[in-house]
Amino acid sequence: MEIKESLVLLNIYLKKKKIKRSFVICGGASLILQGIIARTTKDIDIVAPPIDDALREAAESVAEDLGLDSHWLNCGPASIVKDLKVGWDKRVQIIFKESNLIVYSISREDLIFSKFWALCDRKKDRQDLIELRPSLDELNIAIEYTKTKDGNPSWPEWVEMQGQILKKDLGYE
Repeated sequence: MEIKESLVLLNIYLKKKKIKRSFVICGGASLILQGIIARTTKDIDIVAPPIDDALREAAESVAEDLGLDSHWLNCGPASIVKDLKVGWDKRVQIIFKESNLIVYSISREDLIFSKFWALCDRKKDRQDLIELRPSLDELNIAIEYTKTKDGNPSWPEWVEMQGQILKKDLGYE
């Protein structure tokens, strides 16, 4: 999916309806729009606010026009906000802006944390983290914070191991 093309078309549909919307995203789409990674993604993950009916209708029109999955714009990861550090919503940055649509991304710090946490559950996020190139300090902060995010007694050890592997991948060890 060509993310920018999808958002430009979404803006056109919103403009036709005389509606303005903004939302915060995370994940691969955020990294792609910022030019951090050069891969494709099948969707755009909205963190906040929830998708209302008007935005949903416009997104469905875009999906139909571009042959996208009906859930190309979704709130799947919205629950991550409860696990981001306090003040995440004050750290967002604009990564796409048109007349009727503004897209924000969670901050670099929050992207590193969320991608590292996801890496601890699924390997596919490793390359995104490598492309993000967190500093050793940023990575250590993400490791320590992620250790607190699961009650499983073996979780901290698992997180530490994933952190060590990533540090090697990044050339820190």
